[in-house]
Amino acid sequence: MHPSIRSSVPVAALAMALAVAMAPGAQAECTKPILLGAPIPFFTGPNAHFTVVGDFNEDGIPDLAVTNGDLSSGSFNASLAVLIGTGNRTYAPPVLYPVGRGARGVVARDFNEDGITDLAVANLFSNTVSVLIGQGSGGIGNGAFSPAVSYPTGSGPYEIVSADFNGDGILDLATALNATSAVCVLPGLGAAGVGNGTFGPYFTVPVGNLGTGLASGDFNHDGIPDLVATEYTNGTVGVLLGTGAANLGATSFLPVTHYSAGIQPYHIEIADFNEDGSPDLAVANTAGGGVRVLLGLGNGGFVTQASLASGNSSAVVAGDLNGDGILDIVTGTITGQNTGVAEVYLGQGTGGVGNATFGPGTTYATPGDVYQALVSDLDMDGNADVLIGEGYGNFVDFLPGICADQAPDARAPGLTGVRDAPNDNGGKVLLTWTASSLDVTGGTVNSYRVWRRIPPAMVARVTPARLVAKEVLAIPASGQTVYWEALATLPAQRLAGYGYAAATLQDSLPGSNPYTAFFVSALTSNIDVFYSSSVDSGYSVDNLKPHTPGPLAGAVAGPGFTLHWGPSPDADLAGYRLYRGASAGFVPSAGTLIATPPDTSAYDVQGHGEWFYKVSAVDIHANESGFSTLAPLVPTGAGTPGTALVLDGVRPNPSVNGRLSISFALSGGPGARLEVVDVAGRRLVSRDVTALGPGGHVLTVGDEKPLASGVYFVRLIEDHRTLETRAVVTR
Repeated sequence: MHPSIRSSVPVAALAMALAVAMAPGAQAECTKPILLGAPIPFFTGPNAHFTVVGDFNEDGIPDLAVTNGDLSSGSFNASLAVLIGTGNRTYAPPVLYPVGRGARGVVARDFNEDGITDLAVANLFSNTVSVLIGQGSGGIGNGAFSPAVSYPTGSGPYEIVSADFNGDGILDLATALNATSAVCVLPGLGAAGVGNGTFGPYFTVPVGNLGTGLASGDFNHDGIPDLVATEYTNGTVGVLLGTGAANLGATSFLPVTHYSAGIQPYHIEIADFNEDGSPDLAVANTAGGGVRVLLGLGNGGFVTQASLASGNSSAVVAGDLNGDGILDIVTGTITGQNTGVAEVYLGQGTGGVGNATFGPGTTYATPGDVYQALVSDLDMDGNADVLIGEGYGNFVDFLPGICADQAPDARAPGLTGVRDAPNDNGGKVLLTWTASSLDVTGGTVNSYRVWRRIPPAMVARVTPARLVAKEVLAIPASGQTVYWEALATLPAQRLAGYGYAAATLQDSLPGSNPYTAFFVSALTSNIDVFYSSSVDSGYSVDNLKPHTPGPLAGAVAGPGFTLHWGPSPDADLAGYRLYRGASAGFVPSAGTLIATPPDTSAYDVQGHGEWFYKVSAVDIHANESGFSTLAPLVPTGAGTPGTALVLDGVRPNPSVNGRLSISFALSGGPGARLEVVDVAGRRLVSRDVTALGPGGHVLTVGDEKPLASGVYFVRLIEDHRTLETRAVVTR
């Protein structure tokens, strides 16, 4: 999935299911150098540039969306081609959707949160982003899209990403700009944390030079999306750390920090190459600059780790092509004459853990320049495939993942997928496999056993009796044992295919997509005779938001305001988030968050019933529910004789502007008066409030002449009864 595979993208879980379904797994390790088969071209339209993978008609077969840049004069025939997968490495003819001139980057997300994938395209020459809403019903797409709606951007939008930059629950868009030294951000619009598929006016964030590549990840582990953009002729990438400011704008990102990244950085891939939990970068360079690998330090900074001499490279993507559990790098060259090639650099490491170094490159012939590349198991055979876009041709080229010198053993089960279990609270993936050739009448296979790998870092935390070392796959050159845990043993029933919902070791979180590896063994009555599948991996996602908390209620309590709400019934609940704002339409965000209570109550020392409040539930995987809202308590001024005399309090207290709002209730007795007295006994305010009548009221003092700093006594007097409270002003 462009722009990154296995990226630390702090995206909401609402879009992660698509990424999981298309993410590459790890096949049985290939020990020979041939990893990719002959390319299969598919026509898209004029000048295939960038591609995104998704299941647009939700038939379980990956589909493609490809931008056709149309390099002819004016680029007036630019389009977005949608190719629906038909299985067995084939696609239906492209359906072309007009977009802006010079279509470049494309991203697939659910912008209007109807459960159907939408698309957004950056248009280089039109200075726009085109948004195409996915069509369908009941949350199931039908593979078609609405006509594009265009939104203005800064000059020269190139690559595009989507993330929730201000934490309001609504996806935003960001593009690299190729005619202005800046990144352009378009705020997503909606209400109550739900996007409506439209976008507001853009703003720009300065970077060091003109850009092409853009990617988003959580580089400093604060849960807030960050950006990294290429700064083309400066030879650097610019990192913009997100602040999470509620209102998207100049304060949404810290000033750019520059890191050397090669001769002419063009495209960026985010992946964890050394598996330390912090996102790293791989940067493709044109002008013969190859690929530069930068290690993330976990604090938002990066250091150079390696350089790959891949030549004039405009594409770079990470994926495990040889099935050893370590990320490899795929890049490609561009000549301008459509004569480029693809190159694969195998990641190095031990025990299935990479160390961010890479072996020598292996070249694979392609029909044209490699303008963009992605890695995904497109034919769902358990092998990672490569798809490239011919920027100077009219095709995308499918390079199937193979292991040419290792013929599959028909006696072994064929593990066909490890995919997120949909519509659940996470923790499970669906394993599917084809039967052993001995799972037939009279055959010797009588059951299947599902195995799960325990990562080296977790071995010390698992009871040794639950672990088994699988020698064939588990002993790397270093001698380090890789442990496998038996999850389940299922009977063989002479079926063509089997499945099992397997537990993962960890769910995806903002900034982390941890993979869990599995394989399946076909067992016989002889313990020493068994046949094992390839290893495949995937990650699970909590696809469900928590239930919205019950009705929110509040009451004045002493100098502050107490709030209560009904519980959310979800078993994976982590707690609640309480937000405060001045209007009913305020946006819940990091800037309006005032408390994260673990239970169903909170106390606002700065409130006295004058604010709007919103509360949401949050689960352990950072999914946030909808919002329950409480409007301000507005005294009506109406009441009945006999109502109690009450001095509710003063707010704000302390006051920083010399104004005090005094909440009180009258019983209806004679001679009601409100006074403000300083510590010297001087009466600064004295107002007859008898005419207000019984019931609740609010009176503000200090509007015309703010009170000076000091301590004051507020008194409510009615029918020889006096109530008093203290207020502080700190101007």
